[in-house]
Amino acid sequence: MSTPPDRIADQATGPPTPRWFGTSKGAWLLFAAALIAGPCLLFWHLHGLWDPDGSYAYGWVVPFLAAFLFKLRWDDRPAPSVPLQGAIWIAAALALLVPPTRWLQEAAPERAICAWSFALAVAGIALSLMALAGGTSWLRWFSFPLAFILTAVPWPHSMELMLSNSLMHGTAGATVEILCLIGIPALQAGNLVHIETGVIDIDEACSGIRSLQAMVMLSLFLGELFRLKPARRLWLMVAGLAVTILANVIRTVVLASLGAHQGMNAVDRYHDTAGLCVLVVSLSVTLLIAYRLRSSKAPMLAPQSLPLRWALPVPWCTALLVWFLATEIAVETWYQAHEPKWQGWSWAIQWPKQDKQFQFLDIPARSKRLLMCDESQAATWRDADGGFWSLYLIRWNPGNLQAESAKVHRPDVCLNAEGAVMEHDFGTHVSTVGAMPIPFHSYSFRMGEDRLYVFFCLREEQPGEIAGTAIPEFEGTGMFQRALRGRRHVGEQSLEIAMSGYRSEQSAQEAFQARLGQLLKVRADAAARAGR
Repeated sequence: MSTPPDRIADQATGPPTPRWFGTSKGAWLLFAAALIAGPCLLFWHLHGLWDPDGSYAYGWVVPFLAAFLFKLRWDDRPAPSVPLQGAIWIAAALALLVPPTRWLQEAAPERAICAWSFALAVAGIALSLMALAGGTSWLRWFSFPLAFILTAVPWPHSMELMLSNSLMHGTAGATVEILCLIGIPALQAGNLVHIETGVIDIDEACSGIRSLQAMVMLSLFLGELFRLKPARRLWLMVAGLAVTILANVIRTVVLASLGAHQGMNAVDRYHDTAGLCVLVVSLSVTLLIAYRLRSSKAPMLAPQSLPLRWALPVPWCTALLVWFLATEIAVETWYQAHEPKWQGWSWAIQWPKQDKQFQFLDIPARSKRLLMCDESQAATWRDADGGFWSLYLIRWNPGNLQAESAKVHRPDVCLNAEGAVMEHDFGTHVSTVGAMPIPFHSYSFRMGEDRLYVFFCLREEQPGEIAGTAIPEFEGTGMFQRALRGRRHVGEQSLEIAMSGYRSEQSAQEAFQARLGQLLKVRADAAARAGR
């Protein structure tokens, strides 16, 4: 198919070229460098969140898929229209947002608001460049592949938590109903499925949230690949998400059935295989749906057969590249000049190995993968007064970008998921250990016949700082404070102490306060800074 004559004429002549535009091969290379500089920086600063075992492992393929979609659009691009002169002011305004967003992102790379602010600024600048080069024609034509880079950005944690909890509870409920229908006795308790041979925990990995997030990206990609109309793209996404959820429920039913007939070892043995099957089935069905939704009569424009005789905003591209480079240098210089040396954790646990029934607990490997932590320890024992204690210490070393998951795994979330019912939230109180004030948030839960009193602290370990929060914020002002002090590579440690066998909250609180100083050993210099 040849290029239509009117398109060739438009390319050969076109509107008058502004005097500050260029048309040489060097100008094209400069334009391409300016166009990809922002997305490349974005991907570089996000890649630490694309943990292979995490929810965003698919982020590694997004840059290649985005480049592929852009290449497809470039091969049959329309003729450029008059450059939008106003786009330069939009691009300039967005470029001014790059330094503060990068400054904040460096301090709190795990915060979704930082990543999204930087990503939106980068995508907006890329779209403005296309508007400057090819006007509204190119802006409309290339908007999707340039906006597709946003699929690599993590979702806000509050939204993730809401969806994950809903999916875990819903999957557990649907599994129990289906098991009962096929003659396998089952009972739901929170996110737990009780069968005769044991208990199946519907955790985040089994909830389908990871497949759901990947499916959003995949359905957007397939919709663009087959050039579906907007309504069909929406239908493809809805269908893909439905298939993913259904496949995940079938997976849990199959695993529970295997556990009921072959024992709980069968659940662990086939867990990963079942997950892979869900992935393959979901991808295959979604691809088939996308293929069926494509329009066989959709006209395909031929690739450009003539070199494009259109001008590019050379000075702006040069200024943009210099601006990106200067921003990275300035941000790195700021943190290098202000960040003190890491001195270690503020406290250590003194395990009461002499107490009755003391034993360390093995935290399952699957739980460690969900937490994505660097250190995890747990133990149980019986105190001298007869109370039964358990202690969990989990740490994320400085530089671990998965530390934000600590703010999801907390008692009011995890214990409810285990079937416990929260009776009271007693709020935050401050306990002093070795002159260091440590805030703890306390709760009471009913789990079967037992009442649990839980004391929880999540602490940000910033070099040279004393900081602690009992109830963490997902998107708070702490990131501004970090950035102003030049603090990055923040560590997180969560301490959870659960107690049972106490008559009241007051008796549990007294026992906790009396024992805490024996359990925690505070580093001397950390206590000295806290006392000042």
